Amino acid sequence: MRRRGTWGTWRFALASIAIATTMGCSALLGFGDYEVVGGDGGEALEASSDAGFDGATEEAGCIDTLGFNGRGCFRCPPTNNEELLSACTSAAFETFDNVTRIPGFDPAKRRPPLVDAGPPLPAFDAGTSTPTDAGGGTVDPCPVATRPNPVFVLGATGFPLDVVQRAMGTKATMFYAEKGSCEGIDAIVTPGAQIITAGTKVAYFDATSGTRTECTVEEDHPVDVGTSALFAETCKLSLPPDVQDLLGPVNPVGFAVPATSDERVISAEAAYRVYGFVPSGVAPWDLEELVFRRRPSSGNQTTVALTLGLPNEAMRGRDSNGSSNMLRALQSSPQPKKTIGISSSEIVDVNRSAMKWLAYQHFAQPAGFYPDSSPTTFDRRNVRDGHYFVWIPLHVYARVSAGEIVGAPGQAVTRDADAVKSLALVMTSRAAAPNPSVDLFGALGRLGNVPQCAMRVTRKKEGAPLEPFKPALACDCAFEAAVPNGAPPPSCKRCTDASACTDPARPSCNFGYCE
Repeated sequence: MRRRGTWGTWRFALASIAIATTMGCSALLGFGDYEVVGGDGGEALEASSDAGFDGATEEAGCIDTLGFNGRGCFRCPPTNNEELLSACTSAAFETFDNVTRIPGFDPAKRRPPLVDAGPPLPAFDAGTSTPTDAGGGTVDPCPVATRPNPVFVLGATGFPLDVVQRAMGTKATMFYAEKGSCEGIDAIVTPGAQIITAGTKVAYFDATSGTRTECTVEEDHPVDVGTSALFAETCKLSLPPDVQDLLGPVNPVGFAVPATSDERVISAEAAYRVYGFVPSGVAPWDLEELVFRRRPSSGNQTTVALTLGLPNEAMRGRDSNGSSNMLRALQSSPQPKKTIGISSSEIVDVNRSAMKWLAYQHFAQPAGFYPDSSPTTFDRRNVRDGHYFVWIPLHVYARVSAGEIVGAPGQAVTRDADAVKSLALVMTSRAAAPNPSVDLFGALGRLGNVPQCAMRVTRKKEGAPLEPFKPALACDCAFEAAVPNGAPPPSCKRCTDASACTDPARPSCNFGYCE
């Protein structure tokens, strides 16, 4: 019979081990063999350091005491949040020593009570950049009647809609109205709440080139598909039985610094103080005017607030004045080495020469991890297997009838009966695209997003614990082949149909690979 103990029981034994060996456990979550990238960011554990993952229940015999440079790692198949965060891996890691870097740190009070820090600082002055025109100007009428299979989409950005349209070909023509995350959900769950009214400026995309064109709708159109970066509960909305939340690509969120910063990692305990106290007391991020955040309505800030346990409205720092302006805020800082911001993959990953991710070490996690297996790759392995905690899934909200996805009732357009269903499934990687030659995974990879079919963890809401996950249609090999500078692991085999997939562990031919 196997005995169970707590990680806290192990931490005192581990704290007396001062070794500097590099952790060499094999990956546990089904990604196959890949090159060990290091782990040289970890330091030998001192007896006084904040070791271990408090509160995690572990199998006796499942602890590798040499893992994470003596902090220990969990080498059995992980089954819950704590085991996922501390699972043995060959990915690079960094360690943030809370005891030495946070004055007066008490591991029994990882989130001390907040105090009144005074009025918020003024938002960052983003300069003279031209704001996006959300409704003004004169554009041509939308060619709804002449485009094949029109589908009306409303909600938040994040999906590579130009590439999605090319992948859909003529199966569906999207007419997209940009709104907030909560409005995208409301459009589907509340009848009549969000109508694309006559005169509204929307965008559609060319089926061959993906070129975006703005146009004005000439009559009211109910919304067929709602897009969002938030769960309905976060927007204080409830899903009726005839609405389905399809989890879409996962978008890593986290903490970014200028590329010239010396910092490589931040812990949740440190970030709680940086964004909760003035002054934070955590060097080098102890000047509030150099701490940048988003605004409370932002999906990124909402996710970080829920992750850290901070009131969203009370987060300290300066509003960057928009997602794209976070790069400007970091670049224009008079003291780059003391500057930090909240951002997401579509900003950080395309600007790695100017800004960089910090590895993130969750509450009591034994080490911190980048979204990828190393700071220079784009494979998103640590997001996909549960080592990197801060991410949000994009969502597609759609109506269902008799178990099938359907469009909005009363939609006065001519289209195939399954046009809306096909679009929703392709956007969330639940079905192959009508035009399989389009590299949709590559487009997601360039934005830093991960399709659900490449994920091995999931969660029930923003900041919630991670849970093991197995997609119905796996695409690990196809995703890793498509990301920038990517290559699938040696265990991946190309295929055109299932007859080529003779390995019982990879019996299906999905997206051109045996999975």
